[in-house]
Amino acid sequence: MTAARWHLALLLCLPLPAVAADDSEAATPLSTVEVRSPRLTTPWREMPASIGVVEAGQLAGAPGLALDESLNRIPGVYAQNRYNLNQGLRVSIRGFGSRASFGTRGIRVMVDDIPLTNPDGQTDLDALDLALVEQVEVLRGPASALYGNGAGGVLFITTRALPEAGLGRLDVVAGELGERRIRGEIGGQFGDIGGLLSLAHREVDGHRENMAADSLIGSGRLAWQVGGGTLRAVVQTLEIDAQDPGGLNLNELQATPGAANPNALRFATAEAIEQQRLGLSYVAGLGARTDYRLRSWVGERDFANSLPFAGGGQSAFERSLGGLGAQLDHRLQALGGLHRLSVGIDFETQTDTRSRFNNGDGGVRGEQTLLQDEKAESLGLFVSDQVALGEAWVLAAGLRYDDLTLSVDDAFLADGDDSGRRRFDKTSYNLGLGYRPDPQRLIFVRYGSGFESPANNELANPDGGGFNPALQPAEADNLELGLKHESPQLRAELVLYAIRNEGELVRFELDNQPGRSFYRNAGASDRQGVELSAIWQVADPLTLSLSYSVNDYRFRQYQVDGNDFGGNVLPGTPRQQLFAEAAWQPRPGWTARLQGVALDRVLADDANTVRVAGYVVANARLAWSGVVGGLQLSPWLAANNLFDIDYIENLRVNAGFGRYYEPAAGRTVVGGLSLRF
Repeated sequence: MTAARWHLALLLCLPLPAVAADDSEAATPLSTVEVRSPRLTTPWREMPASIGVVEAGQLAGAPGLALDESLNRIPGVYAQNRYNLNQGLRVSIRGFGSRASFGTRGIRVMVDDIPLTNPDGQTDLDALDLALVEQVEVLRGPASALYGNGAGGVLFITTRALPEAGLGRLDVVAGELGERRIRGEIGGQFGDIGGLLSLAHREVDGHRENMAADSLIGSGRLAWQVGGGTLRAVVQTLEIDAQDPGGLNLNELQATPGAANPNALRFATAEAIEQQRLGLSYVAGLGARTDYRLRSWVGERDFANSLPFAGGGQSAFERSLGGLGAQLDHRLQALGGLHRLSVGIDFETQTDTRSRFNNGDGGVRGEQTLLQDEKAESLGLFVSDQVALGEAWVLAAGLRYDDLTLSVDDAFLADGDDSGRRRFDKTSYNLGLGYRPDPQRLIFVRYGSGFESPANNELANPDGGGFNPALQPAEADNLELGLKHESPQLRAELVLYAIRNEGELVRFELDNQPGRSFYRNAGASDRQGVELSAIWQVADPLTLSLSYSVNDYRFRQYQVDGNDFGGNVLPGTPRQQLFAEAAWQPRPGWTARLQGVALDRVLADDANTVRVAGYVVANARLAWSGVVGGLQLSPWLAANNLFDIDYIENLRVNAGFGRYYEPAAGRTVVGGLSLRF
């Protein structure tokens, strides 16, 4: 029996914490949670699928460095790269997305029901204003039957549409590593129209050489009650300049962990981004039992960077993207059950004009080496149904067809015409069945399929320009068994899962282009694991939170360059993760939090020859909120890595020349003050 199965058997024997009948008088009840990621607003405990929920807006004292402050609380989710703004937060779910060298892959990200994920499957979280985030949901497992291209799941983010109190808010933050932030928002409700405008500026020097970053995020929210429904508009703007210290090899890491990759200094590795996005949605009713939703979005993103090598070491693109979506929801009684039926369509399009140039010392742009237009178009049709079969049983089913076309039009013909076109069409499905032995518990089983295509930049041909003709989408089959519990003092979830992933997408580098990512397919991989989460309101002053996951991810078939990696562990994901927190509220307005985060070892290469040690870190938060002179004041203080532990915060899988390592910051203290008026 494998180690993962031993953990699985042990956890099945663990009872849920007992809650006495009179505990409801000793502690304030937990709020009932509803989820939106399954395409329908549904009570969490009635959805037969593994969904983690964090009410981010209630995490008093959170320093707001990155979204991982919420994601750490959800089992099966692994987030890296909190401090390097150049690469952005890297998120994986059950190992999907761990291949990415920057940003997020294999996961669909939605913000206020508008896709943040690009049509080609790539997501960047850099334009998200964390101070606006109210709730974070993670639907784990294949979500393709609901959202299309995304085998890992869905990250569904809900933001505030109005100021928290009064007309506005002013935030000031300062701390170690040169952390400096100022943020303001203003808005309110004016008749049938409510809205909010915010502007957030951040500067940080970082804990390594060549790591400074400067970002400016603008956001606008509008909600208008019109025509019997609600029209919502979301505007986002981003300007960011961020340096990249690059990965270190083992000798460099041990000698000077605060140093940058020498070539990062030589070529002044950095990126500059400008982005604008506009999203519109409208929700209204067609009678008592039918609702409809319409959504559209457009955006632009201009990008330029310098990588730590000479030949083709600078790249730039101008991106335009947009999409339309429609969904009809209908409730009916039929075939012995109450149905919540949804049908819909999604259309998305993206065009990148991409160029590459040789790179010179100091990041001086040299001769052009590539110019091409890359396009992605996707069309998806879906139907889903959730059926209440009496008081005890619930059935959820989904079916979706996706047609995705990726093309490249080569305009740099000096080295030949590398134009090409790839088309992928997939049908995805899932089926979940839940049984409620009592109103507080749900036992469920779910089976589903999913797929993830390579993003446009992942299709880069390691043998030259154009698309890699050998790279194919990965296809996953997922089976999970779970137990949910929700009572006034305890919300908990235990999930067991197994996944077979065909065509696993694997990142690698070429020696003559270190830092640039290429991709290939492994034959197949097997993944199995156990996930446990709980929030326990022990008494009014004390709340305990726990998230634990253990997994066994292995290549089933994988041969490359004469090497057989079958049976090897998938690199880039820790075998075990633990998050634990005690939140203490001794009196109104005060909150103190003590957190522990533990990660098991991680392997850095497909051959499993490089092992990165696990770690345990402690964090602390202290916050107060009250009224002084008629103003709402909320000062807070946060300390990360209390005991100054050395560990690797970001791992570059299969990096060239052994440059796998990006060390974490040591003990870091940040404080801030929020003023609401």
